[in-house]
Amino acid sequence: MNLKLVELIIFIIYIVIMIKFQFYTKRITVILFSVFLFFSCDKDDDAQPVEVTINDWIFDVMDDVYYWTDQLPQNSDKSQDPIDYFNSLVYTPEDRFSFISPSYTDLRNSLEGIELEAGYEFALIRESADNSNVLAAITYVKRSSPAEQSGLKRGDLISHVNNAQMTLDNYRELIGQMGSNHTITYRRYDVANEVYVEQGTPLTVVQFAENPSYLDTVYMTESGRKIGYYVYNFFSPGQGNSQVYDLEMDNIFSKFKNENINELILDLRYNGGGSVSSATNLASLIAPRSTVGQVFIETRWNDEYQEYFESRDDSDARLFDRFVNKTENIGDNLSRVFVLTSSRTASASELIINGLLPFMEVYTIGDQSYGKNVGSVLINDDENINNDYALLPIVFKSFNANGTSDFSNGFIPSPANQIEDFQFPMKQLGDISEPLLARAIGFIEGEGGARLSYDQTRKEKLLYSQDLKLRSNRSIFEK
Repeated sequence: MNLKLVELIIFIIYIVIMIKFQFYTKRITVILFSVFLFFSCDKDDDAQPVEVTINDWIFDVMDDVYYWTDQLPQNSDKSQDPIDYFNSLVYTPEDRFSFISPSYTDLRNSLEGIELEAGYEFALIRESADNSNVLAAITYVKRSSPAEQSGLKRGDLISHVNNAQMTLDNYRELIGQMGSNHTITYRRYDVANEVYVEQGTPLTVVQFAENPSYLDTVYMTESGRKIGYYVYNFFSPGQGNSQVYDLEMDNIFSKFKNENINELILDLRYNGGGSVSSATNLASLIAPRSTVGQVFIETRWNDEYQEYFESRDDSDARLFDRFVNKTENIGDNLSRVFVLTSSRTASASELIINGLLPFMEVYTIGDQSYGKNVGSVLINDDENINNDYALLPIVFKSFNANGTSDFSNGFIPSPANQIEDFQFPMKQLGDISEPLLARAIGFIEGEGGARLSYDQTRKEKLLYSQDLKLRSNRSIFEK
């Protein structure tokens, strides 16, 4: 017998008993009403599938805030898996960036630099054109991570994961195994003997919080120029509601200011973007002090939101990010800034380049940047506890103080400044002989048009580990 029917019979028997013992009419009415609610609300056959409910929410969000809301399909199949449904709404090929995650918590953590990992980043390259072997060249190792404690270094070449050789056929499967405890076999260059030596190590995976401020130092050149060098790997003010990372950035620039630096090299080669507020903070530390209050970024939204923001009393704060007054600002000591870039320099990193260009010379060195002049807001469903999906739809396009937003194809360094990052054996970040840093220092020392003598053979990258992170290629608007 149907369980609900049994429960209903029990309720009716209960009522009969209560009537028999002459309970108050009001009490009986309440119980009868309860039975009615119990029966009428149990219409499982009429309930919408979970996917449809979630997809209704997805469509409502996109129809409201999406930058290309006028391009949404008129008819959409809401019976699809939510990820497939979201992707069916995205306006391709114009929109390469809107994103959905099945876990709001995982996405929020990733944007703040918290990942389940061993603590190293890499790029995949072919071992040789003569075989199908693949190597993972470590680009940097995170401070205080299991990888650092295991002794890994930038430039180590991983050939095996869990005793399996990486190849063109299996590298995606083996990369997936790096998300749990694993072993690697890698080759390290022996400088003394000029040969790679094979070794191995087990690696533990932990919930690791990466600090975006990776390295800062000051160099004195032969000509007497004082150079501040700052490696910054993603834009985040801090975990949760904290500003700890922005405050650390401020402290670094305070040191630069106290050192009286007069040149700045900003290393964003592995920075895929992040928080717009942190980009504004960084730009405000670099730009001339006279820019305080001037436009760093203008955001333009879909027609409905643009009109709404323009009608508000706080429209300026909604539509413009302006340079702010920072006591740690070094801009009056600078006439230019050098930005080290790669194909993974994206989004908020490109906002720095574009936003500073109206106010000072900006030289890019390295490879063509990614090309992302649009941004997102992080949206979750706080009304449905059964919906853990989170959206990062494109909602605005960014412009600088001159109204310029023409970097959808990335920023391309001048021919003399197009330097290949992957030159083996790789130098450590901060080593003045590391090719991109060396080029910037050479430019400062007067070698403006000369390309330094390095192997410029382009190494095809099959994949960057940053591409697998949820935070990759994001500009996040928090207002």
